[in-house]
Amino acid sequence: MQLCSLLTRVLIICFLIILYSCDKLTIETTRTGPDPVSREAGKRDYPVPLGCIRGYFGNEYRKLTLHIEQVQATDSFSNAYFYGSCNGTLKQINLIRRDTSFVIAIYIMGVSPDSLPIDRPVTPEIFKYTEIQFYKSGYWNSVSNDINYYHYNLIDSYGKSVLITENKDDILAGTFEGDLVSAAGDRLHVSEGEFRIKILRKYMPCGR
Repeated sequence: MQLCSLLTRVLIICFLIILYSCDKLTIETTRTGPDPVSREAGKRDYPVPLGCIRGYFGNEYRKLTLHIEQVQATDSFSNAYFYGSCNGTLKQINLIRRDTSFVIAIYIMGVSPDSLPIDRPVTPEIFKYTEIQFYKSGYWNSVSNDINYYHYNLIDSYGKSVLITENKDDILAGTFEGDLVSAAGDRLHVSEGEFRIKILRKYMPCGR
């Protein structure tokens, strides 16, 4: 009887050890990059903060806030309005930001910040157009053959895919959206895009 009672106690103790150890079970995984943000998460801070370009790229919501110029602390070339007159009038607005993996670049051609904002509908003009580029950091060349190549773009008339809705002291805020296409023909739908970027004005004389 004593042996039976001892075996019973041992079995009970083993059962309790197994039971409590299950509550402490953890599974460790190795992450290869930043967590994707689903459509259920994403933009919670309104309005879009200064220095940010954000939106849904496919099903991932991205907030791109880093400078592409890593040498200097502030923008000096990437986020600017270039103007001048040489065989025509130069008017080009560059809005560029990146995160740890990707770059978003919005180019607005033939439009001066002094004429903005313009409400929709915007009358299409041949020399007023926009280009949106979205690519993996380090792969700006659209003809790259690298297996990790990732480059989408969209060219459209101004006011259709990109619209600047606010201009105060050269801080440009607006929206963007559309279907971007890669060199291989793959499509990436961009929606609910927003930006708020401070631009610098840079005069570009002939010969520069």
